Amino acid sequence: MTNLSVVGLQWGDEGKGKLVDFLAGRFVAVARFNGGSNAGHTVVIGAKRHTFHLVPSGALAGKELLIGAGVALDTEVLSQELSLLPPRARKRLTVDNRCSLVSPADKGLDVAIEEIRGGSSIGTTRRGIGPAYAMRALRLALRASDVVDEGGQDLGPMTDVYRRLGADPSGLRKWVEGARATLKGRLGDVGARVMDIGSSGGSVLFEASQGTLLDLLHGSYPYVTSSHTLVSYIPAGLGIPLSEAGEPLGVAKCYTTRVGGGPFPTEIGGKTAAAIREAGKEYGATTGRPRRIGWLDIVALRYAVMLNGAKKLALSKLDVLSGVKEFKVCTSYRHLGSESGNFQRAAAHLGEVEPVYESPLTLHGAEYASGLPRQAQRLVEYLEDALKVKVTLISHGEERSRTIEL
Repeated sequence: MTNLSVVGLQWGDEGKGKLVDFLAGRFVAVARFNGGSNAGHTVVIGAKRHTFHLVPSGALAGKELLIGAGVALDTEVLSQELSLLPPRARKRLTVDNRCSLVSPADKGLDVAIEEIRGGSSIGTTRRGIGPAYAMRALRLALRASDVVDEGGQDLGPMTDVYRRLGADPSGLRKWVEGARATLKGRLGDVGARVMDIGSSGGSVLFEASQGTLLDLLHGSYPYVTSSHTLVSYIPAGLGIPLSEAGEPLGVAKCYTTRVGGGPFPTEIGGKTAAAIREAGKEYGATTGRPRRIGWLDIVALRYAVMLNGAKKLALSKLDVLSGVKEFKVCTSYRHLGSESGNFQRAAAHLGEVEPVYESPLTLHGAEYASGLPRQAQRLVEYLEDALKVKVTLISHGEERSRTIEL
């Protein structure tokens, strides 16, 4: 089996964590390559819910766990997550020694910047991820290897910058000591490990955080995340050749959600949105914020499929719409009297477009206990034709077993 990349095709929260957990048993290791603790991946086994922010979602499947250099690592969050795992799972985690770390001053700076933005705030999780990546770009961030090497860090330059930006750097020395304790004995070269697994005939499952439409370069800028979310970032985020990035599996919900600010062409409100939010438990796993709800957006999905080169699609939360009488799909955008199905052309005025809908089918009353109902089959056929992909997995509930392979 070749490597496989699980990537979100919307504004995040597509259900990637569940699918990574479902697929993990087929791979030697599961690797995170981007983002930070602003991600929230939920895995449900039986009646128990597990939410991971940094630890790869293969933790409960007993797999080797890898955190690549592209991740902004909050060692305090990592320590909390590791404490909830069985001892054996903790021992199977390797953190790349080139990971940039998220300091308490980064979190303070994140809050301060959002407050400065005022009514134009991005809606970040305020976990310091953006400032941490900014400090890395400024060549001031500490990397994992710096804090483990007791003589390897000079806090002077970063302390001065934080202070001049209005963030409190007074706790940095104590934070370094805690980070050292968390990371000691866990560092390694994740890229080399991925290559070793391949040389031995094994394969790795790559787990993305956030979604394609939140990509720093190609998403709905400036309302995006602070890292790259595409499959094409895997080689850089892990330190492996492009040829080893694996086959992409795109994940999309059968409706759309987004958290925080930014344009959202298919957003709806009222009772229908409230019903979908409650049925789908659409509240942020990281912040608890209610997610904005919208109909399925084929224009945006087609763009995300193209960016990732996805030929296969996993469709999640199909059960959530079983109580919705009318199911809508946005097939194009209308703006200033013209209509287009091209997301790139609409990107500059995404907040001004009017969605053009079709109602291809209803999922009202659908049941999934004994397989795929006819209504769901029709939706699969519709999406395969519209997106030119093959739907290979359907998630119809939170629990691991509620997954259908096609």
